[in-house]
Amino acid sequence: MEISTEFMYAFLLSLATLAGSVFIGWLLERIALRRWLKDNYIFGALRGLGVFAGAWMGVHILLRYFQLPESWRNIILSLWQSVFILAITIYLARLTGRLINKKMSDGNGLLPTATLLQNVAKALIFMIGFMVLLQTQGISVAPMLTALGVGGLAVALALQGTLSNLFSGIQIIASRKIRIGHFIRLEEGLEGYVTDINWRSTTIRALSNQTIILPNAKLADSTITNTWVPDPEIAVAIPVGVSYDSDLEYVERVTLEVAGTIQASHPGAAPGFEPVVRFNEFADSSINFRVVLRAKEFSEQFLMRHDFIKALHTRYKKEGINIPFPIQTVQFDLATPLSVKDWKNNAAHP
Repeated sequence: MEISTEFMYAFLLSLATLAGSVFIGWLLERIALRRWLKDNYIFGALRGLGVFAGAWMGVHILLRYFQLPESWRNIILSLWQSVFILAITIYLARLTGRLINKKMSDGNGLLPTATLLQNVAKALIFMIGFMVLLQTQGISVAPMLTALGVGGLAVALALQGTLSNLFSGIQIIASRKIRIGHFIRLEEGLEGYVTDINWRSTTIRALSNQTIILPNAKLADSTITNTWVPDPEIAVAIPVGVSYDSDLEYVERVTLEVAGTIQASHPGAAPGFEPVVRFNEFADSSINFRVVLRAKEFSEQFLMRHDFIKALHTRYKKEGINIPFPIQTVQFDLATPLSVKDWKNNAAHP
């Protein structure tokens, strides 16, 4: 088949037009869009949009102003419709994922930042885009939907465990009782920060920096203590004991001074809280009480407790306040001497 000079000229000119349009679109994206949307979270979703817009313009010029064979025009038009639908679907999926992430991140804690919602939203958009693509190519989606409906029961039975985890994850997110970043404790003794909730499991980072992967269905059926609800601040109750010879008013005043200093200066302390001292027990060797401080969140309490105990011990030594060892004092009434018989009876029946 002999190729005419006019055809080669039109073909090369078409390629040059398309390449030039793609280059202009890339240049606009690199210069204009990057400057306008530099700090905008939407920019990541629009990555490649300039190149796509340039290609779209190039194909439009080809189809409108160049005399291409009819068979070529039909192939190019069909391919371009498919690429256009696919590109729009990808951009919408990206944008939806970023919008969900943005809404979760700065929504004042109303929603958790979980990959499950993002993945479900993206999957729905891709399914709709795929159906639209098939419909534009003349392929009916009705039989496919019918087949999916018929096979749905079999799939649900085969994937019962997976679907249970999926819907449990959706239920956990929808209830908004557990969110990303919260510190939770399960009835089994597992505890840590929630780092992600996906379609199958919830990821928890323990204080030991180990990762706990818990199926969503098990998490949904567990009794959970959430230390971040209604707010992340947590009371830190520290038991202390002093000698029976101590002046309790003086002990209380000194203890509150130390507690107030820690509460006001410690980086992990919740601002604005006034420490509390409450005497609660006449123990065997001491009068016991609790000092209540407040930490910003669960993990801050350990260093705060550590620093308070050190500071209180130093201050008690300076003030002469005694923290007694566990002892028992046994008193004997020797006013009336005991006979040998009485000593034997006491020894036999203590």
